[in-house]
Amino acid sequence: MSFLSDKPSTSTSAKLVIALDFGTTNSGVAYSDNNSSSTQITVNYNWPGSIIAQAPHYCKTLTSLFYTPSPTKSGHFELRNWGWPALTAFNTAIVDFERKNQRRAKSPTSSQASSSQSVTSANVWEISAEEIATNIGYYTQNFKLYLAPETKQTAPLAQYFGDLNPERFAVDYLRSFTDFIIGELRVGIRNDLSLRDLQWCLTVPAIWDEGAKQKMRKYAEKAGMITGSDCPTNDSASPYPLQIILESEAAAAYCETQARRRLNLKRGDRILIADVGGGTIDLAVHEICKVDGEEGPIEVKEAASSYGGLGGGAFLDMRFLEVVSKKIPCFNDFWRNVNPSIGPLLLSWWQRWKVGFDGKNYSADFSLLASGLTNAWMQYDRSRGIQNPDSHYMDLHLSNEDFKNIFDPEINKVLNLIEEQICNVRILMVVGGFAGSLYLREKIFRTFDRDVDQIIIPDEPGKAICHGAVLIHLKKLRISSRISRRSYGICTIRNAEEDDPVDLIIKGEDGKSKCTMVFSVFVRAGEQVLTGSTIKRIFNPTFRKQKSIRIDLYSSTKRYPKYTNEAEAQLEGRFMIDISKGMIGGRRREIEVTMTFGDSLISVSARGKSGWKTAQNSLIVRFDYK
Repeated sequence: MSFLSDKPSTSTSAKLVIALDFGTTNSGVAYSDNNSSSTQITVNYNWPGSIIAQAPHYCKTLTSLFYTPSPTKSGHFELRNWGWPALTAFNTAIVDFERKNQRRAKSPTSSQASSSQSVTSANVWEISAEEIATNIGYYTQNFKLYLAPETKQTAPLAQYFGDLNPERFAVDYLRSFTDFIIGELRVGIRNDLSLRDLQWCLTVPAIWDEGAKQKMRKYAEKAGMITGSDCPTNDSASPYPLQIILESEAAAAYCETQARRRLNLKRGDRILIADVGGGTIDLAVHEICKVDGEEGPIEVKEAASSYGGLGGGAFLDMRFLEVVSKKIPCFNDFWRNVNPSIGPLLLSWWQRWKVGFDGKNYSADFSLLASGLTNAWMQYDRSRGIQNPDSHYMDLHLSNEDFKNIFDPEINKVLNLIEEQICNVRILMVVGGFAGSLYLREKIFRTFDRDVDQIIIPDEPGKAICHGAVLIHLKKLRISSRISRRSYGICTIRNAEEDDPVDLIIKGEDGKSKCTMVFSVFVRAGEQVLTGSTIKRIFNPTFRKQKSIRIDLYSSTKRYPKYTNEAEAQLEGRFMIDISKGMIGGRRREIEVTMTFGDSLISVSARGKSGWKTAQNSLIVRFDYK
């Protein structure tokens, strides 16, 4: 466990504020002059490799990486590409490998010279997923899902090998993204700009716990974005503290700014903002407290605790592959063991076709002839006594009903989550990459048109998060209070009570029975907490000669948690505090613990007292999970 210093930067403010929307499927960035009176925000649309990949002109690039095996170290991989070039490089590597093995198959060895039979590509391709990684390379996407709380996981995640892991994926992607952005800024704004001129804002899903949010801070340090104990290049990194911004609140800032231009917002209006992205669905309900003119800040409060779940575009892709494997039972084996190129090619085809689905007389066909799957599928069926015309095996056909079966489960997730809080809401706003779906838009309007005065889905819903994050940093949206999603407190020891579990009871130095693992609550789930408010508690050491005390921060979904070993309780972080001064006070010594709530992160500090003198300054805990 380590601590963050609370020292302010030597510079008054950064020259530019950069907001990075690190998404599950796609990632985007927006920036603005941090010291200008105007609010001109630039969103990036030019991405490396997008033209070669025939990608649409879009405000985001792929959240993907491609690694190749190290030529010198077994089990080690080297990063080759990120974003669109990663997908292109992976497809190229597969094609090159296929051609190489086809040439080998067609060139008989001396022992085969007399044989008229040649080795088929299927014989050559019978290798495992790990062997594909170590022979061709490793392509990864959707790795942000590894950071989601385990309780929210709804699908198995891809296997990784060697020295690859989710932390490395996140750090490598953030580093690559940072290098690209600073290069673009030097070309487009000023050639002497450096990371030390930038204030970074990083958006995270509201459903993430505190540990996952703090992991992102650690990864940003390791990527060289910001200074810190984990930063390998402190001298060149940004000295300004990373601002963690909830995606739902960034979406709200964008939506409410847009709504002010279209509607006459007034005090008491409630707006439900649904951010439906690639891997998460984040929702927030805000009540307008104050609107300061046409360009001034908007002040809101949470009318309901932010909520959501996993879902969106990445899960559409998973469901698509499930449908394919049902239609073609041998598809998974063929993809993994015979022709690895068919997976990426099929997914690329799917990305283009899913965008146009509107629910009405829609169908699509993918030719299987060039992939070799036609013969494999035909042989699979006939070996099981299934007879279909040869033409049946030439294409993968998706009917309108197939598209609905893929889309409906994810769309129903969105509709059900909106339904939870639509009551007493005046305006519904939907943003995020998945909000670009024509079918989702039609479903939302049909379902909620009578429940609200206005439904707004922007023309470019994908840029809402990074654009809104800049607005929050520029204080164009002020959230005066939030509703805590969980109860927060620390682990303590107190005098035992009759109903305390026997296994938690110990005998204290004073001879009295004590209960351990007690959840001392600072704020309860569902309580309204003013932004930046502090709550303080005084605690005492358990033993007279105790020289240090450990502060364990816990959260719980229960409103009235009693013990930190309950199933609903979760350890969010811990740190130690020195209380060796003033030992003469024994168990009467006081330790003051302070929690600051209401921001996207929770600050915890503690200090020990010796008489009236402070024995140790406040420390801000950082949750470093291994």
